[in-house]
Amino acid sequence: MEINEDLAIESILEGYKKINSDIFTLTRILLLIFISYFKDGLQFRELKNVLNISDGKLISNINQLSRMGYIKKEKITLDNKKLDIYLICEKGRRELKKFKKFTKNINQIISDEV
Repeated sequence: MEINEDLAIESILEGYKKINSDIFTLTRILLLIFISYFKDGLQFRELKNVLNISDGKLISNINQLSRMGYIKKEKITLDNKKLDIYLICEKGRRELKKFKKFTKNINQIISDEV
């Protein structure tokens, strides 16, 4: 299937305009992906381990996503221990869907070119 180059570029740009540029960092995208994947939420230490980043970098990205309303922190009790977990909010799910659509369009264009 051949794609018109102008339409392909227009599609990428339109998709990019729909994504909140404040989220468009690899760390923030990965945070949303992992937090959305684990329905019961993830703890700070779990996120730190999977992303292999410093505490400071992780907390600053968590705080930014929280301020934007994409994730939230909840306190739970597990085995008589109080824990903080991070969960994705509906706004975060919507933004992640936009990002998935954007990357799907790019992947389609790249696949057609190769």
